[in-house]
Amino acid sequence: MKRIIKPLSFIAALVFTMSVSSCDKNEVITQHSTVNPESMYQVATLQSLMVGNYDGFVSVGELREFGDIGLGTFDAVDGEMIVLDGNVYQARYDGSVKIADDKLGVPFASVTKFDCDSTVTFNSVASLEDLTKQLTAIVEKKGKNLIYAVRIDVDNCDSVLVRSELPQNKPYKPLAEALATDQREFTYPNISGTIVAVYFPSFFTAQNTPGWHCHFISADRTKGGHMLNFVTNKAMKVQLDATPYFNMYMPENADFANRDLSKDLSSDIEKVEK
Repeated sequence: MKRIIKPLSFIAALVFTMSVSSCDKNEVITQHSTVNPESMYQVATLQSLMVGNYDGFVSVGELREFGDIGLGTFDAVDGEMIVLDGNVYQARYDGSVKIADDKLGVPFASVTKFDCDSTVTFNSVASLEDLTKQLTAIVEKKGKNLIYAVRIDVDNCDSVLVRSELPQNKPYKPLAEALATDQREFTYPNISGTIVAVYFPSFFTAQNTPGWHCHFISADRTKGGHMLNFVTNKAMKVQLDATPYFNMYMPENADFANRDLSKDLSSDIEKVEK
């Protein structure tokens, strides 16, 4: 049976707004505002995705109205989402990447309008852990309790390891179980492209992954996915955008409404991030 995807309205479905005055953002965002470029807009919670709520309930086309950079996945977790320069890319289990159809459903995503607040240079990166360590050092100086979107353009890096996954069938398994059997990995040496990363503070354990979540897409937009490792000996430009506001839209379906989302899923989240 074809699912009906309701029009996305973060204004009507706003459930949580975070405002931090330390960013010198003086404007007051209300429920009657248009899209706020200083906000991270999120579709559902990571916890709902973790327990198997994979049905897309907003469309790619609607999601693009709220952000031009970000991460997520698609209906039935059919691939990894990379949002960059206003385009939504679908990195699939077979290693292919394509621009996602605007009608495709989205069960989970985090997007914002990218507005670079600061730029730094990393001279080299030994691993994904090293990359996130360097990013965290920057965030701790600028304010670790804000949300950040990051764009890193890389030129001919040594190696990138990414993953995607097979689309799932109902009854949906929890994400950690699905990835244990259906994850597909791809290693790309000597590749140029862009890393899209988002950072959430530690107190977001019930909404998203605390810390860093990184996806990669090649310069020719033909390769990409969720980043598992990264190595480069070349300098990279790192652009950071602090977002002191957060808006979330939650699905209105019974599957979400009746889920037990109170469990501690930190160990499962750690598994799917690696």
